[in-house]
Order: sequence, then C-alpha cells, then structure tokens
Amino acid sequence: MNRIHLRLFTPTDDAVLETEDSLPIPAIESPEDIIPFERARRSVIFSGRFMPAVDRARLIHQNGTCPECSHQDIEPLELADSMISPRNRLPVPGTATIVGFHCNDCGTEWPVYEISCRKI
Repeated sequence: MNRIHLRLFTPTDDAVLETEDSLPIPAIESPEDIIPFERARRSVIFSGRFMPAVDRARLIHQNGTCPECSHQDIEPLELADSMISPRNRLPVPGTATIVGFHCNDCGTEWPVYEISCRKI
C-alpha cells in the first residue's frame, strides 16, 4: 500500500543567500520534517455509473426482502445523479447511485451499507 507523505517547509530569510547575478542558494540544508497522514477510509459507493450491471442487480436481489416484515415489495432509493441520455435528455435507467431501500408494505427504510452483504 502506498503512503502519501506531506512535506512542510518553512522558508526563512536567513536560509537563503542571494547574490545579484545568481539564483537564490540555500545556505544551510536542514533536515525535512515529514508528517505521515492516513488516507480517508474509502466508502463504498454503489453508483450505477461505475458499478457493473451484474453487481447492481446482485445488490438489489440481496436486499429484496424487508428486514422488519419479510415482505418482498422493495424499491431501491436512488440519488438524482443518473446519466442523461444525449439523444432525448432523459435519465438512463440503472445509472443512479443506490443509497438505500424502502419497503412499500411497512415503510421501513435501510441504507445500503447495513444489509447489502447479508444473504437473506
């Protein structure tokens, strides 16, 4: 795994000697202070743009049963970020980001990350 290191430098007036005809030359090279930082955890995004259709169908199938009432009248909750067709300027089905699911029988809603890996 690659780690990114942030390097901070503080230029001071004493550290740079300037002559009239040359470029600035550092007088004393001080050791670098390297502060490592961790990347943010990658969250799982179920965007239809970047997700194969098979994985999207598998996600909808895995969340096809309500965890509360066990009925199967489920609708995916999607953001309004689907791709727009250049031909008719309408949203392309299956390209929006799935953020959760809604049961039409009992009204329960659950986010994708809680239940998407569970086999029902």
